[in-house]
Amino acid sequence: MRRQPDLTFAEALRILDRDEPGLVDKLDKALGFVVLGAGTVAGIAALGTPLAPVVLFASVWGWVDQKNEAIKLLSSLVKPARFKNKRGRERRELIEAAHSLLVASSFLDVLRETIGPKAIKNLAITDIERNYVATGAITAPLQSALDALYLAEIPAPSPARGFQENLATVRSWIGTAAGRTDTFLAGLSAWQGRPTLANPTFIDKVLARYESRYLELAADVPEFLFWSALGEHAATRVAVDRQAEALIRLESLLATTLTAPDPAEDLDALHRANRAILDHPIIAADVETHDVQFPSVERGFITPHYRIARADDRITDQDWWDDQPRHDDLDVMLAAHLTSANATRAPMLVLGHPGAGKSLLTKVIAARLPTANYTVIRVPLRSVEATAPIVHQVQEALDLSTHLRTSWRELARQSADTVRVVLLDGLDELLQAAQIDMRDYLQKAMDFQRLEHDQERPVVVIVTSRTVVADRVSVPADTAVVQLADFDDDQVDAWLSRWHTTNPSLRTLRRQDFSHHRHLAGQPLLLLMLALYAAEPSAQGFDGDLSTAALYEHIFDTFARREARKSSNTTDLDKAVADQLERLSIAAIGMFNRSTQYISEANLSADLAALLQHDNTSGEQVISKFFFIHSAEAVTREKARSYEFLHATFGEFLVARYLAQELTRVARGAEFSRNGPNDDSLHALLSHQLLAARSNIALIIDAILDPSDRDVVQVTLITLLRTYSHRARSRQYDKYRPTPHNIVLEAATYSANLTVLVYEITNRLPPISKVGNDTHWTTTVKLWRTLPDWQNQILHFLQTASGSTGGYFFTEEIEAALSGNISTVELFTSLAAIANAAAQYTSRNSLSTTTPLTESINAFLDAATKVLLPEEQVE
Repeated sequence: MRRQPDLTFAEALRILDRDEPGLVDKLDKALGFVVLGAGTVAGIAALGTPLAPVVLFASVWGWVDQKNEAIKLLSSLVKPARFKNKRGRERRELIEAAHSLLVASSFLDVLRETIGPKAIKNLAITDIERNYVATGAITAPLQSALDALYLAEIPAPSPARGFQENLATVRSWIGTAAGRTDTFLAGLSAWQGRPTLANPTFIDKVLARYESRYLELAADVPEFLFWSALGEHAATRVAVDRQAEALIRLESLLATTLTAPDPAEDLDALHRANRAILDHPIIAADVETHDVQFPSVERGFITPHYRIARADDRITDQDWWDDQPRHDDLDVMLAAHLTSANATRAPMLVLGHPGAGKSLLTKVIAARLPTANYTVIRVPLRSVEATAPIVHQVQEALDLSTHLRTSWRELARQSADTVRVVLLDGLDELLQAAQIDMRDYLQKAMDFQRLEHDQERPVVVIVTSRTVVADRVSVPADTAVVQLADFDDDQVDAWLSRWHTTNPSLRTLRRQDFSHHRHLAGQPLLLLMLALYAAEPSAQGFDGDLSTAALYEHIFDTFARREARKSSNTTDLDKAVADQLERLSIAAIGMFNRSTQYISEANLSADLAALLQHDNTSGEQVISKFFFIHSAEAVTREKARSYEFLHATFGEFLVARYLAQELTRVARGAEFSRNGPNDDSLHALLSHQLLAARSNIALIIDAILDPSDRDVVQVTLITLLRTYSHRARSRQYDKYRPTPHNIVLEAATYSANLTVLVYEITNRLPPISKVGNDTHWTTTVKLWRTLPDWQNQILHFLQTASGSTGGYFFTEEIEAALSGNISTVELFTSLAAIANAAAQYTSRNSLSTTTPLTESINAFLDAATKVLLPEEQVE
């Protein structure tokens, strides 16, 4: 189902007729239907249906032929006084209609001026032309001109396309209307030989008239000011208090001076539930140690900065987002969106990383939108039926927030004079936890908007999701996509100031304390985690000597101890902490081996049972209430959960920590074993995904290995690399299946990961003499070729490890290097140099870039020979 279109000129006139009954009749008369003999005054009201030819003619020509009466009447419709006593849905509709009238009236005004009074008189239709009109002989060009003027969508500003950016689409509308008016006028005999209207001078004049009138209206009508304040090139900006508390400016921007009548019971219950959020703690957490107090939502919420774009295939690419302009006027953008035409036609998608504050933002929006004008329903998608229609999800959310006091049907009736806003929070929860196809969810949201609009109950929809999973849903073309940005230095300072105001007895934290860990302080929930860690008596500082790995070790240990202390049956605290971190590490490895950033509760429980075997701990028990874990939930036939670390590096650290411990355990065990190292657990962990794709894990392993263990671990890795192809198969971990069982791919992945670890720990590739016979590396590389995308992962790593620049014959060069065949390495290195030189020669001499490599080399060698040898020796 397509989104409902922007307002047309005809629809705008109908809206204004509802506000001022009889307006259409006045315009009909002014357009001369009676003068032309139409018989009845109902032309404009019938637009969109077949019109009598004479009425059709008057609808187009009447604007310039009737002594300017229609133009004067039209111009009077968009005076600021019209909006003075309007609120809610009525005001919104009038604002939308006024914008369409600004565009259309500017076109008609300049059209009349361009034609001129004398020409208008000369263009008066002749008796013959009157007969053509009456018989419908010129209906086709008339219908085309009418469609362009009355029935074509007039593009309105939106958050993704502010006033200045929208001028290009308004210009296109003007050009179409001018072209079709030309076609109509060409049918009048007196118009012959006159220049066309569809020219840059005419279009620029109309656009300038529209822009001037728009900015005049913006001085008195705030909605027009919001739109003009948006966009990278906006001429007008609204002053913003960058650290205003909890979007308080949003409330003031959208409030009117009117006092709303007392709300009905259902509506009042919803407003109270929304508003109460501001007094709640910023996070519901159980901190038993110290006197830590959490700021209220009203005090603790820092308005985030943002980036905005229209729907694009690259919205999951953080590098692409980083190239988009950063804005600091979120309240103005939201005000502009809520008052824009597009808001009730397509959903807005708000993206962010875990801990960026998406859910908190929806709570603050629900609390801050003025109740006289807006009715807000926040739907936490993790708490409603995942597969239910959106209208049922809305009802479930109302049941939860008001204790069954409010129904959607009754709410729709009671809020008829307000703009309804539905906040669908946590689309990623459905995508991750429900494990069902939700690709069309945003389209369903747009269908929901359209159906509500058809019932004359327009609704704004805003959806939130994590950035990384946004590619799992289809984003409609008209959707504005917003990404919440990390905190800048000023925002970190503001957050810390409010934290210390709430907790004056805690040691003072400064932004400079996090200078070596700035990537964590940029996200609100992670900044809170750092503050809570610093509040622990045993917490170490954040000085420059503390590596990220060491900081993570302290953080995980501190929070694990806090959780362990809550258990009444904990007798050995250190063991309880170690067990908890082991289980968290298995969760991290489960994410890594499935190549995802989350793990379902079912998969985590299965992994724990397969790897620990004696452990009956469920996934929910492992995750507990750790601050560095995000728990996604969705309700299907039963509640499903999935878990994710608030920052990807948390998971990488836990994977590296567990692998380093396991490497050390295997290596030390091999010292006392006649049968060599027992690598059953290592093989289970390292035979599913390539470490080369997540090189940071190997770097952390190298950083945290105890110096006294490095030599024995190195010997063990080389031994395993030499014997991997004929290792004895164990069934001990057969139930660990993060990927489908495939002996060949598992052997290829395991050997590649052993190679990566050997290089990271020794800073060199092992010589052939230590890993097998002459064919060992050649066979191994051939095995790697069975892996998907092996060149971009393994070869890229080996390129870095060997110091090669890559290029021609790189694969052959690496194979030769791994096989210890130095002469072959030199051969391929020389061939690569020749190939590179030949390619440069081809480019500089403007030869075809599709020339085969052999032809390029031959051409290069011919040219080189002529330079290097005397002419008589060239042949």
